[in-house]
Amino acid sequence: MAFTLERLHESHDMRAFTCGRRPGAGEIDCYLHEHALAEQNAGLATVWLAVDDRAPAVPCILGYFSLSPTSVRLMPALQDLLPLRVSYAQVGGYLLGRLGVAVPYQGSDWGGTLVAAAIAKANQLRDDGGGAFLAVDPKNDRLAQWYDGLGFGFVALDPTGKTRRRVLKLG
Repeated sequence: MAFTLERLHESHDMRAFTCGRRPGAGEIDCYLHEHALAEQNAGLATVWLAVDDRAPAVPCILGYFSLSPTSVRLMPALQDLLPLRVSYAQVGGYLLGRLGVAVPYQGSDWGGTLVAAAIAKANQLRDDGGGAFLAVDPKNDRLAQWYDGLGFGFVALDPTGKTRRRVLKLG
């Protein structure tokens, strides 16, 4: 199915979007319905929608993702991903914060398609203003393994081991 990637705008019918009733889906829906536009307007994130090219006057949202600038402490595990040695205390990148696929499109690898689009957007941002990596914080071990299969890898960025953060080198 053909889709267009559009930056979230108040004219989009966000209320019609739902990820369903799986655990965590309500949080993904709530973010798009109630917080995404405000966070984007405040400069905290950019929300990208995959919309059906064939839809009528009000495009159908197939899925969405958010990207936010972030930085992490430069630890040896992250330094190994960089092409050169740097002496910075922190290194910048992007966070794939939210990702949701509408119920009718689940099970057809739309999640992988959206992640690929997020990687492409993060690489564009890198080319325009820097950023060494794209990070994601999977909510559970199953999602962590899914992101690993998409090329992300576990990097020990949290010395406490409390997060499942995965990182993908950009560029």
